[in-house]
Amino acid sequence: MNNKEIEKKQEAVIINPNLGRPIFINIDPKLKTKKFQTEILFISNIEDPKIFEKIVKGKIKLVPILDYRWKLRKFFKKKGKKEEVKKKGFWSRWKKRRLFAKLSKKSEKDYDFKVDDIDYKLKKLKVHSYRGDSLTPSILNLEEISTVSINNLLYLETLTPQDYLLKHGNFGNLNKFYKAFIEFSISKQIKKFLKTRNFVMFDVVYSKSHINYHSIVVSKQEWKNFTFVHATDLHLAERNDKIYEIVKKWAQSSIKRNVDEFVNIFLKKLKIKKKKKEKREKKQMEFTIPLRKRLINPNNQFRKFIKIMNRKVLENNLDFIALTGDLVDFTVLSRLSKEIRKIGQFDYEDSNWKIFKQIVLNSKDQKHYKGVIKGEELLCPIFTILGNHDYRPYHYDITWAEMYKKIGLNAAEAVALNELLSASPITAIVKTSMVLKGYLSEINPSLDFSLVLGNNNFIFLNTGSDSFKNFKDLIMGHPSVTGLLNKQIIFLENLINHKIKEDTNTYLFLHGPPINTGEKKISIKLFEKKGSRITKTKIEEFKESFLRKLGKIASKARIDGIFNVKYGTVSSNWEKLIKFCKDYSILTLAGHTHTQREYRLEDPETKTRVYAALPFSLKKIENPAAVFFDDYSEILADAEIIETKGPFVVQTPALGLGGYKNPETAGAYREVIIEDGKLTSFKVKYIPR
Repeated sequence: MNNKEIEKKQEAVIINPNLGRPIFINIDPKLKTKKFQTEILFISNIEDPKIFEKIVKGKIKLVPILDYRWKLRKFFKKKGKKEEVKKKGFWSRWKKRRLFAKLSKKSEKDYDFKVDDIDYKLKKLKVHSYRGDSLTPSILNLEEISTVSINNLLYLETLTPQDYLLKHGNFGNLNKFYKAFIEFSISKQIKKFLKTRNFVMFDVVYSKSHINYHSIVVSKQEWKNFTFVHATDLHLAERNDKIYEIVKKWAQSSIKRNVDEFVNIFLKKLKIKKKKKEKREKKQMEFTIPLRKRLINPNNQFRKFIKIMNRKVLENNLDFIALTGDLVDFTVLSRLSKEIRKIGQFDYEDSNWKIFKQIVLNSKDQKHYKGVIKGEELLCPIFTILGNHDYRPYHYDITWAEMYKKIGLNAAEAVALNELLSASPITAIVKTSMVLKGYLSEINPSLDFSLVLGNNNFIFLNTGSDSFKNFKDLIMGHPSVTGLLNKQIIFLENLINHKIKEDTNTYLFLHGPPINTGEKKISIKLFEKKGSRITKTKIEEFKESFLRKLGKIASKARIDGIFNVKYGTVSSNWEKLIKFCKDYSILTLAGHTHTQREYRLEDPETKTRVYAALPFSLKKIENPAAVFFDDYSEILADAEIIETKGPFVVQTPALGLGGYKNPETAGAYREVIIEDGKLTSFKVKYIPR
């Protein structure tokens, strides 16, 4: 066997940093820093560290991600200097100033034609990214390292491998971990870019077959005044892009012309009783509203979101995005045959993880269907964690529990769609960690992690898959998630003891919310004058601002003694998580419920209790916090008041899909603004329809 054949069998893959867990490196705002150092984590089948170093030496490339707006701005400025001699007449210049002043909504006095004309033209251009000249870092040191459990203090270091990366053969026969300490200098091109932008992202390339996109970020931020965005519940899937075309074809077919007959079919299948003629007519009226006005494609929602975020990046108004779970609706592509699904390989190429990555990067290999909008590559670093849907291998039937309403379809269209994309009721609720293979290898190798940026600590925790322990929550349509493992609690304790200081601002990101309540509480009042009476108490009646208007004391607004605040939350270690949120986290951000709920926590004078897991366990656990409810992000606009009223535990509505009753709430995200080191705003915003 010759040397070339030996080298082919010797493989190495960079696993960390990656797309969903980039490394931030700070540069001083004046760009005086010359050299930067960071770490890269490899997995390989090479046994000897010396041979490994020899093979990878000089092969690591850092490729900067730039954009054409910046490039064209430079071009226009150079061109403008050369053509300054050619001056037009006064009236010509005055007319143009008036026109562009209207377009840019500026006064004539504030308007500088030479600059603003360029700005206006560039704003009209679509965002297109391109790769700049690559850098070749040098390896300062390389060492073989072992897997580290999350409850080990060593886990708090920047890059540490975990044993689950080897469990399901995520990287084939590769099982040796190496950490490389690298050093690099930024080029003149990147320095020029950073003069107008707050950060630059780099792809880390070792081999063409495995590129870690958007993995290293060089930032000018001092992390005292910055903005990040929280988005959750994307529910991406390949089938989302096919729905419009499938339903549109069905609408033009002969089946559509026999509406009366078809309505009877779907009414029977969905077990809807024909009580009145009006109800039947209402169902038929749904066909008359154009599909393009009703359909909510979660993939399109994410594409629109990326365009909005890119505009913020170009204006230096965004530093990173946190995506907290349900990144995909299910894992395995619905078009795959049952025979392939039975094999259970869960390869990246046949998964919706590939769809997620394609949309983020706006890959050229995306398939285009009717009703699918054009995308852009995201120009902002992201941090990702998993949700319960990310553990589900197979697609579900959208007629179940009227799920089709979430995407704007009517019942007939849902039945027609299921003729092509039918689902098994058994496999649809299956969950397995094996489906994370593509996520761990291509997006983010860390299920739980934390990072410190300035005086801010950002903690990302995996709350797991669907919990069958809280069966009542599951059948009520608000499933709990498995929650935190004991070793995750130890991880939090290690952070408290070694990373979180008194003046540290801690932000906690989860998928499953620590606190949640039902919309209504039903109670039976016995021995009334006219017999027993059933009453419904709405959560909105307990808003602090509402009760204040009624002149009631603040303690009456406390909801944890009235509502079950553990409904549809985390099953295990709930009380320890609540205590952490109360004592250490200024803002806890979650999703899962597809609704906007905002709570604040206080030390309780009297403690309440909640059931551990109804109906299987009647054991009650102690709630370590007094819980209050309101629209805090809307009514609190001052940093000092926010600091006094906090900490807050909030749910951000879904980006991809709305709720059953309010599908129009899809397209939500939360913008979090920090000024002078203090939380100033955390309002929810929506993508315009």
